[in-house]
Amino acid sequence: MCQSNYLEISRAALRRNAAAVCEAVQVPIIGIIKCNGYGVTIYEAAAAWQAAGITMFGVSRPEEALELRRFGFREDILLLCPAADTQTLTEMLDNNVILTVSSFENAHFYSINASKYPIRVHVAIDTGMGRFGIRWNDVEQAKAIYSLSGFSFEGIFSHFSASFEAEYDATKLQFSRFLSMTEALQADGIPVGTRHIANSCAALRFPETRLDAVRIGSALVGRLPASTPVKLECVSIFKAQVVDCKRFQPGDTTGYGSYCRIKKSANAVIVALGREDGFGSTAKPDRLRLKDLAVYLYHLLREWLHPPCVVCNGQKMRVLGRIGNQYTLFDATGIDVKPGDLVEWDGNLMLSSCERRFV
Repeated sequence: MCQSNYLEISRAALRRNAAAVCEAVQVPIIGIIKCNGYGVTIYEAAAAWQAAGITMFGVSRPEEALELRRFGFREDILLLCPAADTQTLTEMLDNNVILTVSSFENAHFYSINASKYPIRVHVAIDTGMGRFGIRWNDVEQAKAIYSLSGFSFEGIFSHFSASFEAEYDATKLQFSRFLSMTEALQADGIPVGTRHIANSCAALRFPETRLDAVRIGSALVGRLPASTPVKLECVSIFKAQVVDCKRFQPGDTTGYGSYCRIKKSANAVIVALGREDGFGSTAKPDRLRLKDLAVYLYHLLREWLHPPCVVCNGQKMRVLGRIGNQYTLFDATGIDVKPGDLVEWDGNLMLSSCERRFV
């Protein structure tokens, strides 16, 4: 099929990353299969974890659980958000998906609407992420949930909000809050099941947070927002086709608004690559902190001073002018390149919807 760009993904690298994480953490792993398997597709991510001997997957949306079942995966699946309506609840139970309980009201909804019992669940504790779960110090609500009949309480979990940051304080605080809840329940004779709070960064950087299991997602594709002691491979490379070649003279302009004015003669190529593919995208700060704004501005300034580049025939080509939505000009002066050649770029898998090709 004609395709002007695609992501090339290495199955072998996926499996090596899965094996490396298993070797490093030495506790059961819940393989997180969300966001289309972090960009490598749900099927391939699950297959890599399955090959490593992982027996439980975690998903963030109900449709991901159903897709895994349609593909024939029979491993345990944990839905990491509450089922919000009776149809979702029924579909999850019919497909033997373990549910998340995030409040007493949520648990009560399950108990009166379930199509089969016992209902397999993990209880979520909010230790500072501010998303799903019982507040970390609301022990009475937690006890009320565990007192309900018709449930099989198989685990309890929380989620770190800043395990990728250099400072450990926020992660340490969340970890202590989680332990205070689980210990309070256990002291009252309540079996909480599998305790898990560590995500990829925490599991690989802070061994004490591993507890009974860890949830690993982005480490599978070798893309973590912080360095770790475990060597992981980048599993993909973005490839895009050179569609046309151009010759510019001094004074010529390029792009909408004639943004770029050519100062000296240049050869250029038009590549089927742009913002739509995540090329040159700078994530906006999601917190109103001075340091996050500073990092964002730094990346914008760096992009302006040093435009993103791609590699073609072993040589780098920088953006000429502005990055387009689907097509971008690159300076190919002095480079042997022709239409049909492929450029390579280490792109973000989750930002592109282009075809995936596995090798």
